[in-house]
Amino acid sequence: MLSYKIKNDNYELQLPSLILGTANIELNDNDDLYFPMLDRYVEKGGNCIDTARIYCSWIEDGKDASESTIGRWLKARNNRDKIILMTKGGHHAHNEEGEIVSRLNQKALWHDLNKSLECLQTDYIDIFFLHRDDPEVPVSEIMPILNDMVTSGKVHFLGASNWSTSRIEQANKFAEENGLEPFRVSQINYSLAHMSSDVVGDPTQVCMNMESYAWYTKNNFPVMAFSPQAKGFFMKLEKGENISNQMESAFVSTANLGRLSRLKDVCKATEYSTAQICLAYLNSQKFPVSSVFAVSKLWQLDENMEAQDIKLTKSAVAYLEMQSIPLPEKLLIIGDKQ
Repeated sequence: MLSYKIKNDNYELQLPSLILGTANIELNDNDDLYFPMLDRYVEKGGNCIDTARIYCSWIEDGKDASESTIGRWLKARNNRDKIILMTKGGHHAHNEEGEIVSRLNQKALWHDLNKSLECLQTDYIDIFFLHRDDPEVPVSEIMPILNDMVTSGKVHFLGASNWSTSRIEQANKFAEENGLEPFRVSQINYSLAHMSSDVVGDPTQVCMNMESYAWYTKNNFPVMAFSPQAKGFFMKLEKGENISNQMESAFVSTANLGRLSRLKDVCKATEYSTAQICLAYLNSQKFPVSSVFAVSKLWQLDENMEAQDIKLTKSAVAYLEMQSIPLPEKLLIIGDKQ
């Protein structure tokens, strides 16, 4: 599988291009449904699982479901040392008036981390992400808390989820100046489709844009892309299906419909599916990218994992991005590490 490396003074990780996301593990005590999915991901060459403290808490009886299921699976398979485990804490809460309440403080962050360790049945997290940012909280308050988590041994690496590039830069500058562990990777909404926080309807969610793309490229900073297949937007339209929910409809735009047309051209020429070319597009960026994908069926997982070694040529990427060039003759590069 295509991969890239992150390291610090004590640890080193080879991160794969395809990461299994588990926000859809919604039911506790339904291991017969979820264990086969986790098993198949590993069978197909995967070794990195993404979850979060808040996942499925919005569903009745869903609290802890994602992390606890993964924890039971790790124990049952006795494979913790073979899995790169990522979780996220510090997601905001809402008060009685529905206003956002920041949780980027020592008490909340340590609570989330320790509860995650308990549910996951492990004594360390490979990468611990802050799930959301609060720009009103200075990085000088946040980074020492995170550094303590690393020095405790409970966390090996730090990541920022839904943080702007300017805030990541501020945080890492402060960490460097004070001998603290910096953020090593970023999670944002990123796919072939154009998207923005305004369209998503969540001002706390960060989407890739031209400015942030330039920053990630300049700094060769790794990105883990969530919603890497635009919530199935391209796949549904390619099959002639109707857009059925608000999230899918958010992707409807002239730009994205134009990209769909070119995506169909590339799929036809390569005989790879829409889902696979969407992942290959992210594999092919100028900076390291992993796609955090989620599936509900084994055949979807099998299909996605076939894209683990696929990259597109620069010309193919440019064609998909609606640059004024004809469909290139050479479209694919198979293999090689990022």
